[in-house]
This record gives sequence, structure tokens and C-alpha cells, in this order.
Amino acid sequence: MKKFLTFDCYGTLLREEGTYAEIVRAAHQIGVDVKLARQRFITYQADRNNMHPYLDYDLLTRNNLIHLDYQFGLKHQFERYYPEILMAHRDLTPFPEVIATLKTLRERGYHLIMMSNSSWDIIPANADALQVPFDIWTAEDVHAYKPDHTFFNAVDQHYGFTPENHWHIAQGYPSDIVPANDLQWPSIWVNRENAQPTAAARPTHMVTTLDEVLQWLH
Repeated sequence: MKKFLTFDCYGTLLREEGTYAEIVRAAHQIGVDVKLARQRFITYQADRNNMHPYLDYDLLTRNNLIHLDYQFGLKHQFERYYPEILMAHRDLTPFPEVIATLKTLRERGYHLIMMSNSSWDIIPANADALQVPFDIWTAEDVHAYKPDHTFFNAVDQHYGFTPENHWHIAQGYPSDIVPANDLQWPSIWVNRENAQPTAAARPTHMVTTLDEVLQWLH
């Protein structure tokens, strides 16, 4: 029997701090509140209302920077840093335990699948940083961002997941754990920041680092 693992990428496998550090650097250069700029960028990028109708991730990011300019009463200040922000996003690095854990999972016979709210021009560099083979699905492939069930159903139908052959592993509670619960996917929440659930959905298991999943994935 084939064994499948689907993964969220950002926050689960790769540290997003590189992107946020670039926002902080830009805010410092512009001369605005760096903490506020960082938080506003994160909030906009996570708001699914900004993703409908579908638009590619790079355009979403550019819109975010334009929105930052608007919120700070600026014109084309954050937007000028758009190339640097995208480059930082391509250069994200894995959490310390990730590569060794992924290699172990491969050795145990698991087929690794990435489901990311990203795009074709960004995700190859992110995947290369993980050093193991992945099937890659992005929002651009299905024209839907998680937690939209369209994304999850497309991947499910392609591989033929069952509760016996598949686990979903992710850091995002609203983006991944909630829809996984809706679709009755077994899931492991990589809750690195010990966040509290914001809805009724619960994962099958919860861990704080990726290597802890190995106790259930033999």
C-alpha cells in the first residue's frame, strides 16, 4: 500500500522569518514603525478576503505592499521593495529538524506531497531547500488558496487518499487543520508557537517540532 504525507510549506517546513525580516528592513529604511509594518504585512497576507477572486501569490504580495503604503499614508515606498521581498521568500530556510525528518520519512516509504499557498515562480527554490523529492501543488495549480476545499479535493482526487494511507501535516490551524478536519483527513498540527485552536476542529495529533511526528509515522 502506498503511503502519502501532505505538507504545508511555510511555517511547517520553512521559516518565514526571512520574508518578515525584509519587511522590517524596508520599514526601517522608510522610517515607519517596524513592528506595526511587520504585523500588518502578516495580517494582510493571511486574510483570505484578499485572495478572492484568485490572484497569483506574487500579485498578492505586491498588493500587500501597496496596502502597506496606503495604511502608512505613503506612495510607492513599500512597493519599491517588491523584488527584494519576493527574493527573500524564495530564499527561506528550513527549521533545524526538518531535513533530517523528511529524509527519515522517505526512508520509511512515504510519498511526500507539498500543498502550498504559493506560485510556480517561487516554490521550486523553496522545495530545493528541503533536499528531498516532493510532489508540489500550489494555489496557482488549482486557482484556490487554502483553506478552500477546492485545493484539498483536487489533491485528494488525484492520489486517492484514505484514512489508512494518508496524513496531513501542517502548522496553519485555520488554513490546514480546519479543512482537514472538515474532510476527515487524519492530521498532525505542527504547533510551534503553542497556539490555541480558534474553532472546534482538532487535529489527530499535535506536536511542537516536525521530528515529533515520527512516533506515529512508521
